[in-house]
Amino acid sequence: MKKVLVLLILAAFGLVLLTGCGGSKQVSAKKSPYLQMQKRANEFNKNGAVAVVGQGESSREDIARKKSYTDARANLAEALETKVQTLSKSFLEEIGTSGDTEINEAFSKTTKTMASTVLKGSFPEDEIMVEKEGKITIYTLMVIDPSTFNQSILDEMNKSGNKKLYERFRSSQAYDELNNEMESYEANQSE
Repeated sequence: MKKVLVLLILAAFGLVLLTGCGGSKQVSAKKSPYLQMQKRANEFNKNGAVAVVGQGESSREDIARKKSYTDARANLAEALETKVQTLSKSFLEEIGTSGDTEINEAFSKTTKTMASTVLKGSFPEDEIMVEKEGKITIYTLMVIDPSTFNQSILDEMNKSGNKKLYERFRSSQAYDELNNEMESYEANQSE
């Protein structure tokens, strides 16, 4: 009987220790500032705008902001026009005679991404600033208004010298869809 009582006390004591060691850990549902801004950018993109997130870090707020704006505009340029070059090299060498050979093998891959475009009408819609250990990080939501974006596409097509292409585009269903998206976006913004 004493053994059962001692075992029960030890088991209860062990459960108390296990429960006490677990603590009350709370899982943080807080998203990173970048992901918060990316979610907003996705909403703009669904409504016909072009939106991206830029990030900049510095010990000075003004420099962090400029870095963030520059990063965002670079991301916009890449979203609109990107030229990708890639180079892959493979090397295989067998040295020696039939009984005693050594195989050397190497593989390398290089990728370069470039964007070169003129951005008209891009503006910072929102930003989040985080200060930690003397460093300031700014996350910027950079947006191009769809009316500006659509007009720049039409201007580019018009000045390219191909008037027939421009006229076909203007009369096509794609032009009507573009205008409908722009009107829908403007209606959502005025609400």
